[in-house]
Amino acid sequence: MRSPDSYWLATGPDWSRRGAALPERADVCVLGAGVMGSTLAYWLTRSGARPLVIDRNAAPAMGSSGRNAGRLIQGGHAQHALAIDAHGHDEALAIYRATLTNRDLVREVTAREGIEAALFPTAKLDLAVEEDEALELKRTAEALRADNIAAEWLDLPGARAVFGTDLPDTVLGALHRPDQDAVHSVGYVRGIAEAAARGGAEFACGVTATSVEPAAGGGWLVVTDAGRVLADQVVVALNVWTPRLLPELAPVITPVRGQLVQTAPVPFRIPQWGLDRGLLYGGQTPDGSLLVGGLRTTVPGRDEGIEVPDGSNTPGFAPDLAERLAEALPSVLPAATGVPVVRAWSGVMAFTPDRCPLVGAWPGAEGLWVMAAFNGHGMPYSQVMPEQLAERIRGGRGAGIPVGFDPARFL
Repeated sequence: MRSPDSYWLATGPDWSRRGAALPERADVCVLGAGVMGSTLAYWLTRSGARPLVIDRNAAPAMGSSGRNAGRLIQGGHAQHALAIDAHGHDEALAIYRATLTNRDLVREVTAREGIEAALFPTAKLDLAVEEDEALELKRTAEALRADNIAAEWLDLPGARAVFGTDLPDTVLGALHRPDQDAVHSVGYVRGIAEAAARGGAEFACGVTATSVEPAAGGGWLVVTDAGRVLADQVVVALNVWTPRLLPELAPVITPVRGQLVQTAPVPFRIPQWGLDRGLLYGGQTPDGSLLVGGLRTTVPGRDEGIEVPDGSNTPGFAPDLAERLAEALPSVLPAATGVPVVRAWSGVMAFTPDRCPLVGAWPGAEGLWVMAAFNGHGMPYSQVMPEQLAERIRGGRGAGIPVGFDPARFL
């Protein structure tokens, strides 16, 4: 069942640019050409900078950014009512509003740069089959409406009407959030990277950074397997690989494996959906294929703390988990019964103890920044966090980064 690449990597645009020769100096050096690094480069060029982006892969989005479910769902790691319980109302609302700003920025950028084909509209249904989760989702619907955010609790007939096809009788209802988006992950990231390159960013692909060190006289020395670069500012945007350059984050960032299966195309359209507090989830590709992922709860240790081999973009694949995902799909989506699974792949997420990302300055090290560990929710922050961090790098406030994302909280 396993395929060598994800659907996004198999069907996305090629990266035709030749790798830039490694310069001796750079204003800003961005380490990582995934969605965060490529988008940061884009926003830096919008302010007149010419950043250097270094990535060990031959093209952008070959790591986690090209192996996800393409979901631009709104909200952070927890449902809004639970986020209020955990972080307080103001911080929870700042996190949610960041993802709403992100939605608007994604639409703006894809239109401006001619990559609208990578974006497609959808909705989100969080399904409940247990009473306690149904109560959480009803409370979240109320909390979102209180903050003037569109949301509603639907009973089973209402959920079926929005879902567009049948749902099993075991479903009690769903939290419905309209006006969401999904993306073709690789088309999206490489489109933004191309726009950044047109704006003056240089992409040195196939180059591995091995260390970042303070330089004599100021700035930072980025050591790579292709030479050294002296940079005024450095941003480490390497997702789960960030501790290899910033080892202090090794106790903070936990590698977590995720797997997805893809069916053959079906003749109906469904929205993004989640079940069991998002531990089983799904959606659909532009060609009509169904995607289903999750079920980490069925794996010892919940697939947390897995090993990612050196030089690899993904951890080892578990065919038995892929089979369980394929078997679970018809139980949620009866119309998928008998639809063949055609592809399956794995990826790696980076989790923090509080399930909030690391975005901001490295404490006590002027000109060193980190943007990593999005806890499986990178796409929902894929424009707003790079745009706001670019503002900070250029000397602005970047007030749209929630306080709870500051790396200093762990350092």
